[in-house]
Amino acid sequence: MTKSKVQKSKEWRPNARQIKMAELLLNPEDRRTKAEKCKEVGVTPKTLWKWMQDERFVNYVNEQLDKYTNAELADVWRALLMQCKRGNVQAIKLFFEMKMMHPSVKDGGW
Repeated sequence: MTKSKVQKSKEWRPNARQIKMAELLLNPEDRRTKAEKCKEVGVTPKTLWKWMQDERFVNYVNEQLDKYTNAELADVWRALLMQCKRGNVQAIKLFFEMKMMHPSVKDGGW
């Protein structure tokens, strides 16, 4: 086996339980405790704690979070624009800040 094939075969990948736990942790509608989520996945809270200390697992969770939030961007922008159109001053201010059009942003104060 060549060195690159050996490195690829040793590349870290989350197991099925880690994938399921990441899904549960990232689900904003799942209000259960971490202990309850651990029970569903079939791991102990201590195992979850160990996973959360593993940079590879944390990176996996963060990658999944990025995918989830990126998929929701259009809806979030639409909701913000609706609030702006309704005259919500805070939403209008946020819109201008996000578009880098707010005076404090233009002047380098943000």
